Amino acid sequence: MRRFLAGRPRALAAAHVAAAIVAAATAAAEPLTPESAVALAVANHPVVRAADREVAAAEADRRLARSGWLPRIDLTEDYMRSTNPVFVFASKLGQERFAMADFDLGALNSPDPLTNAATRVTLRQNVWDAGRTRLYGKAAADGVEASEGALARTRDEIAFGAIRAFWDAVLADEMLAVARAGEEAARANVALASRHVEAGIAVPSDRMSAEVRFAEVQAMRIRAEQGAAVSRAALRQALGLGEDREFDLAPPAMEPSPAPGDPESAVASALASRSDLRALDARLRQAETGTRIAKSRYLPEVGVGAAYEWNGDRLLGTDGDNWSAGVSVRVPIFEGTETGARVARAAADVDRVRAFREAMAEGIRLEARAAWADRAAASERLAVATSALAQADEALRIVRERYSEGMAVMVELLGAEAARTAALGNRAAAARDLALASAALDLASGRPLAPGADREER
Repeated sequence: MRRFLAGRPRALAAAHVAAAIVAAATAAAEPLTPESAVALAVANHPVVRAADREVAAAEADRRLARSGWLPRIDLTEDYMRSTNPVFVFASKLGQERFAMADFDLGALNSPDPLTNAATRVTLRQNVWDAGRTRLYGKAAADGVEASEGALARTRDEIAFGAIRAFWDAVLADEMLAVARAGEEAARANVALASRHVEAGIAVPSDRMSAEVRFAEVQAMRIRAEQGAAVSRAALRQALGLGEDREFDLAPPAMEPSPAPGDPESAVASALASRSDLRALDARLRQAETGTRIAKSRYLPEVGVGAAYEWNGDRLLGTDGDNWSAGVSVRVPIFEGTETGARVARAAADVDRVRAFREAMAEGIRLEARAAWADRAAASERLAVATSALAQADEALRIVRERYSEGMAVMVELLGAEAARTAALGNRAAAARDLALASAALDLASGRPLAPGADREER
């Protein structure tokens, strides 16, 4: 007795500590809804960041294309020492140090070593490059549009992944709750069977059957606990978060409802609104512009240039200076079939992108129709599962009352209890399927799942 009383405060303290830990974990858990899950995923997922960098790269390409209109100014410094007659002669002229003695044939043919430092500032300005700078700008603008469309689609796909992970975690929690409720019901059935056996109104096999069912639901509960832990880890990964974040899931109530519109309206919405299809249209325009860029190499180019030069016998010397300015025209005559090959390659790229676009459009049509059909079927499955759960509840109540009165056998009670447990799981799975089918229909139809700047266009 003393040992019991001495150990009791320690046990109570341990219980209080355990309760405090559970309370702290519950308090630290963040509430999470499908909407907040989407916001977290779009803000934190690395794939979204990668797609955003693609947009930044496309913007840089557009700035690069615009730079073709701007002048090029370079500063160069050449330092050289040589006995080359031509170099010595020209360098002395550039340094403005040429004298009568330098006309001596011996000095001209075999000059002494001379050092020359040439400092030049050169300017080059494109006047006409066969329209390539303008075409490069157009292609770059199409590239930006394509990258933005790809980013919008990536955001929607990541948002859908977050919604799916959220509802998978909700389903795992529901299945764990179902398993625990089944375990409690099975434990109660064991106790009930034991009392009936002791009272002589049931046979021992009833108790053994109840104990077998209890072991089955215990195993189901263990699997459900592991499934819930894995689903939480998958949820954190889908949200792009670390392992130290815990959430208190707050799913909205799911009730059967008809699918919006019809399959053809879903297809029309998808073809008009899908950002990935718009991105591919931009890539097609970009490829067509690439063909025009390739053909522009057949045309002449015009440019202007100017230079100012200082020459001296030391670095940055200014003993002599000169300037020059001019206009240059380049007319391509024969470039070894390079331009023809570029044109052929660009045309092949156009055909390739156009084929991809046709395939994507057909795939989108099928995806939209399938998503609409799945959404309609999911609503019907939820209605059936809800009705089946109500029937299973009533059947279990009747069988339990009859067994308590000795009018039914344990097998009937266990069967009714197992049917109700299955009905609870089916109802939870049907609710999750309806939520995912609704999100999948939005994704397939091009309706927004994630917030983004391009949504105003829709």
